[in-house]
Amino acid sequence: MVAAVGLGLGTVFIAYPVLQTILKYAGAAYLIYLSAAIAMSGAAPSGQDNRRGPMTFWGAAVFQWINVKGWVMVIGTITAYAAIASFPWNIVIQTAISLVMGTLSTVAWALFGSALRPVLTSPWAVRAFNIVMALLLLASLYPVFMDA
Repeated sequence: MVAAVGLGLGTVFIAYPVLQTILKYAGAAYLIYLSAAIAMSGAAPSGQDNRRGPMTFWGAAVFQWINVKGWVMVIGTITAYAAIASFPWNIVIQTAISLVMGTLSTVAWALFGSALRPVLTSPWAVRAFNIVMALLLLASLYPVFMDA
């Protein structure tokens, strides 16, 4: 997605800059909604029957193309770091960094989640954790609104 936007899809946003603004605020609105949902959620039932199973690799890859958070991240990355090198090397560098950082952060997120499972045993602890995570998600929107 980083490569596609950097190699040409981003010209749509140059031609129609209002689309980038709409996407930025739609993404922020979605993240505000998501933080409220996280803050209000409790622990998942332990005996929950998950017949659907986890998303497949290809399902997750395709999902990114309709993921508002993904678009906000990609457009922000391409526009913020366009000057790190001359075209097309700037896109190659950004794509490689995104792949490495995405992999590292996904592994860290999974390990962090596994390590927290034994700690978050009471409903109070889960609720407190969810509220802290929701507040951190809201705090991550600070640059969006300071850019306005």
